[in-house]
Amino acid sequence: MLNGFNVFKGAIDDGIDLIAIKDNGVYKIQVKTCQDLGGYDTGRFKISVNLSTLTSHDPSNTFIVIVVHYLNQQISLDNAGNHNVYDQAFIILPSQKLFDFIGRRSGKVTVAVWCSLPYPNIWEDEGWIFKLRFGGRDLIADEYVFHSFEQITDPQ
Repeated sequence: MLNGFNVFKGAIDDGIDLIAIKDNGVYKIQVKTCQDLGGYDTGRFKISVNLSTLTSHDPSNTFIVIVVHYLNQQISLDNAGNHNVYDQAFIILPSQKLFDFIGRRSGKVTVAVWCSLPYPNIWEDEGWIFKLRFGGRDLIADEYVFHSFEQITDPQ
């Protein structure tokens, strides 16, 4: 909303969590959140996705947004249990990119998310930052990592 989108939440859960509208564009969004599996600094995450629910929507305007909660280097381990001190990164994938990576369009899947920590500044363009792993394959996701939803209007 801060970037000029009108955002709506559906009354019925059909796999789409949010609908965002901006400049005559309509974007359907499924949101998945994940936290570090090791508690605070392993860089290992996972999400579960029901591909069948995404398939019923037009892949040209349907996105999966993976919200990765992680501790940055400035946060003390004393704060590790306080979810309010986590930083966030957003991996915004067109649903078609997810289908292509996984190799199918139906069923429930679990996708591993790996984060290359630590970087002094995680937004540096040096090498990969995030990758997705499924079925022994990796998708380097740094071109899909954003710190603002504003970038969703220019999907790749």
